[in-house]
Amino acid sequence: MREAMLMRRLSGAVLTAGAIALLATGAAHAASIDIGTASGAAGDDVTVAVSLRTMGAAVLGTQNRIEFGRETPIGAMANGQPDCAANPAIHKNATGFRFLPLGCDPAADCAAVRAVVLAFDNLDAIPDGATLYTCRIAIADDAATGTYPLRNTQVGASAANGETVQTTGTDGSIEVVEVVEEPVASIDIGSATGSPGTETTVEVTLRLRTTPPAEIAGVMNDITFDPLTPIAVAENGTRPDCTLNSDIALGVDSFSFLPQGCTPGLDCTGVHALVLAAGEGNPLPDGATLYTCTMAIAANAPFGMYPLHASEPRASGPQGEVLPILASDGSVAVTSVTIPVCTGDCDGDRAVVINELLTSVNIVIGNQPLSACSALDSSGDGTAAINEIVQAVNNALSGCPS
Repeated sequence: MREAMLMRRLSGAVLTAGAIALLATGAAHAASIDIGTASGAAGDDVTVAVSLRTMGAAVLGTQNRIEFGRETPIGAMANGQPDCAANPAIHKNATGFRFLPLGCDPAADCAAVRAVVLAFDNLDAIPDGATLYTCRIAIADDAATGTYPLRNTQVGASAANGETVQTTGTDGSIEVVEVVEEPVASIDIGSATGSPGTETTVEVTLRLRTTPPAEIAGVMNDITFDPLTPIAVAENGTRPDCTLNSDIALGVDSFSFLPQGCTPGLDCTGVHALVLAAGEGNPLPDGATLYTCTMAIAANAPFGMYPLHASEPRASGPQGEVLPILASDGSVAVTSVTIPVCTGDCDGDRAVVINELLTSVNIVIGNQPLSACSALDSSGDGTAAINEIVQAVNNALSGCPS
């Protein structure tokens, strides 16, 4: 009698040797068991959900197998069983999971997990769209970026009285992504303006971007320049004409032309810079100028904007730890030459001679009009005054200002 009662109770739960009995006593509506997707970085744990689409069928239990690779395996609990859990909202408390092949080592050679979703005391149908269970995926520390499949096989579902429900399934996947850390600082290349054939100076500064600010013990970066606005060559003929900020940095030889082996002033295209904080416990401060570089604008450089491209930024903390850091570009603006006014230079040859001085005196006393030497009017007020005569005499003695 007890055996007969037990068989009647289990006939709706569809049990065979602890699994679902998917007896082919007549196909009902189709259903689909769908493995979800997740993404994470190498070394992360992520969760994948497996859900059911009933397609109108009254599904009481399901089974499926998830096959995985060693880069994205289903994780194991402390007892060695798959780290998967039934959705408590569907009340299928006899749900079970097993690593395959039987006897495999989850840390070495398991290749799949079998899942059986059922209950002995609940014959309610599983709602359409419900999550059946979730599993923890332990992404390997050395997993390369990319998408890894979770293959769905041996799918099945059962309705009441052991009726088989025609069942399909969809695969899932794990996307292993690259970790993008929040930058703690930026190395900012400044901008400068100069005329063809002149030199100008560009500052490189450090901006801290986090609160509290990161402790940065050293930074390095490269600067690529245009051949018409290169970083100048220092007096020794081999090093870039760049100078560390001695208030914050160790005074070490920290600059070199790029590419290695190039000839300064001929075929170099960039500079590599290294800045180390001056003294232990004195990190590089926010907003500080790290270093300056002299830019030698070519005499034939057309007017315009020339980029200074920042690349390969690196930063280190006090213990040598690598810190994420950005770098921003700068520029050199080449503008027209502005020649200072040379008071008393009537013919514009950048020299004041005796006849121009006499003309200037005649203009001041009213014997000649200002148009005879408009360069005498250095103030631009339309008149000539005694101080402008003095300026003209000084220019005659010392030369026109450059």
